Amino acid sequence: MKRSDVPVTTDIVLVGGGHAHVAVLKRFGMKPEPGVRLTLIARDVDTPYSGMIPGYIAGHYTREECHIDLRPLAMFAGARLIHAPATGLDLAANRVLVAGRPPVPFDLLSLDTGSTPPAGPIPGAAEHTIPVKPIDGFLDAVAHMEADIARDGSGFRVVVIGAGAGGVELTLALHDRLRRLVEAHGHDPARLSFTIADAAPQLLPALNPAVRRKMARVARGRGIELRLGVAADRLEAGTLHLSDGSVLGFDRAILVTGAAPPTWLAASGLALDASGFVRIAPTLASPSHPDILAAGDMASYDGLALPKSGVYAVRAGPWLADNLRRAATGGPLRNWRPQHNTLALISTGDRYAIAARGGVAFEGAWTWRLKDWIDRRFMTKYNDLPDMAEAAPGSGGADSVDAMRCGGCAAKIAQPILQRALARLPAQSAEYLLQGLDAPDDAAIIAPPPGKVLVQTVDYFRAFIDDPYLFGRIAANHCLGDIFAMGATPHSALAMAMLPYGTAGKTEDDLANLLTGAAETLAEAGAAIAGGHTGEGAELAFGLSLNGFADPDRILRKSGLRPGDALILTKPLGTGILFAADMRHKARGAHIEAIFAAMLRSSGPASKVLLAHDAHACTDVTGFGLAGHLGEMLKASGVDAEIELDKIPAHAGALDLSATGIASTLTPDNIAAAAAFAAPSDHPAWPLLFDPQTAGGLVAGVPADKARACVTALHASGDAASIIIGTVMASRGDTPAIRFAG
Repeated sequence: MKRSDVPVTTDIVLVGGGHAHVAVLKRFGMKPEPGVRLTLIARDVDTPYSGMIPGYIAGHYTREECHIDLRPLAMFAGARLIHAPATGLDLAANRVLVAGRPPVPFDLLSLDTGSTPPAGPIPGAAEHTIPVKPIDGFLDAVAHMEADIARDGSGFRVVVIGAGAGGVELTLALHDRLRRLVEAHGHDPARLSFTIADAAPQLLPALNPAVRRKMARVARGRGIELRLGVAADRLEAGTLHLSDGSVLGFDRAILVTGAAPPTWLAASGLALDASGFVRIAPTLASPSHPDILAAGDMASYDGLALPKSGVYAVRAGPWLADNLRRAATGGPLRNWRPQHNTLALISTGDRYAIAARGGVAFEGAWTWRLKDWIDRRFMTKYNDLPDMAEAAPGSGGADSVDAMRCGGCAAKIAQPILQRALARLPAQSAEYLLQGLDAPDDAAIIAPPPGKVLVQTVDYFRAFIDDPYLFGRIAANHCLGDIFAMGATPHSALAMAMLPYGTAGKTEDDLANLLTGAAETLAEAGAAIAGGHTGEGAELAFGLSLNGFADPDRILRKSGLRPGDALILTKPLGTGILFAADMRHKARGAHIEAIFAAMLRSSGPASKVLLAHDAHACTDVTGFGLAGHLGEMLKASGVDAEIELDKIPAHAGALDLSATGIASTLTPDNIAAAAAFAAPSDHPAWPLLFDPQTAGGLVAGVPADKARACVTALHASGDAASIIIGTVMASRGDTPAIRFAG
């Protein structure tokens, strides 16, 4: 996360992780714009580079080599990353509608989501074809196709609908891949049947005749049937009916015909062309909404008939970045003038390529090497990032938002902002909450139910992500961990929020998103926000003072461990390592998204399972790491423990990153604090014991005869990583000891 003392005055929201937007992120990372905040909304954290996908299908590249990891790139740019699909626009309020979360406001909006094959015009296509986009869905379908071929020794028929560059390149790559698979299983490659069908009278209708002849020669040489000049009329299960009355049987039909815009554009209110794509002027701005820009396949360039090709998104990227910066700072936008003749390089699946530029065509293995060099150079620009640039400090000038802010009670969020933000929350109410947000008094009033005791805890920390909604959800779950660790039921919370300096509208939006996220997590646990306090500061921070109710005879404490108890851990370790790597652009986006999912998983179900299996003691694993929190339990219980290091579960990527020396800044202190009772070890999992966890799991002592049933029940409740990691032992001395096995 980049920090700056300049308040945010302009929000640029990027919808889609397309080829143009990766250029925007890189350029803003190289040269941040004070007062401008970027937010990237993307369905996938790994964005495929279209130029290398055929090579990936053919087996020439790994998945990592042909995907751009958006998370490190967003971190480099200082951009908030929202991993969710956009579902629409609310242009009256300048907001992007996003699946599963509150809308995202913008001052400037840029669209680059790509396109999808249009299944609608062909009856039955939606039910009986595999669209080539989204790429991740197509790659999953290829994996299933391979499994079917490996399992079944009979023939296998593939029909590709689409004779453009995408369809031809995909057909040749897939043919090469499946041919090798068939041969590897000892079958005759002739069992494979490939057909390209299209209404166009020839292959590659957008390219010159010389390229068409060369590609037709290659296709026929591979035994690929060409059914050209006949349109796909309709599809049924296993059959494609063509416009000339003929029928093609298939085991898989793949759709690579043309391009269709995202469905939500139709109701967006933007100026669209006849096919539903976003119209844009030479400046890349919408003629109907000048504060919205677009590029790539979803854009329709007024006055130009450009093919839907990734090369234009790549070329438009620098102009898009420059014009977004100009729009944010009040400068005039520049016109983008795309090249009329671009170099087209089409691979044939076997490290051979055919190229076209204008009316010229050439081919060879050297052409594929040229394409490979160009593609790898492009990927290097976005996957090998320089060190993060420091955000430019400064007062922001006379027009900035209060360069000198007051402290004390004057640092509270202004009352109108607070009231508007609270009004955006759903009603907060709970049984036994006699007075909360619905009353203007100075404090909440709670009446514990008869026979229950009030359990209270508090936690508060600075943000580790720039998305206030997601941070609110995770922070609330982290705070709830103490209540669940005690075996209590959450009831209500007082919220404490610190918001960065900003304009009234930005502060209101951030506060509303933060509280909405926290309120949603609390509601899932059966609790409500009863009140709280807000203030301004240098960065986002949040915490909760939580109330819960418990049966006084069923409270789980740290002091109840007994010799012979099995030690059960409910979540993997490694969030501190992964976040430390994330700050250095060393973590994979997929691994960070996985720990977000783990941190959003409540420990409430695990707490109930532990109680049902007569757990003797419990605590949650947070800032002091597993060793630190387990050490507290051992000291309070007067026992020792033996931990099987081979059993310690780790989040994906954590062990590899730890092996490179990456660790949280709190880890050395945690190791020092545990030095008296935890001996060093050279086991790869040993550093994980001292890694601080955010919204970590529970560690509990369960009677040995009930431990395996407890783990089975934990798996069924959603904590699939739950595992017995060791045993409680009788004490051997005055100081508790953790011994290691494995």
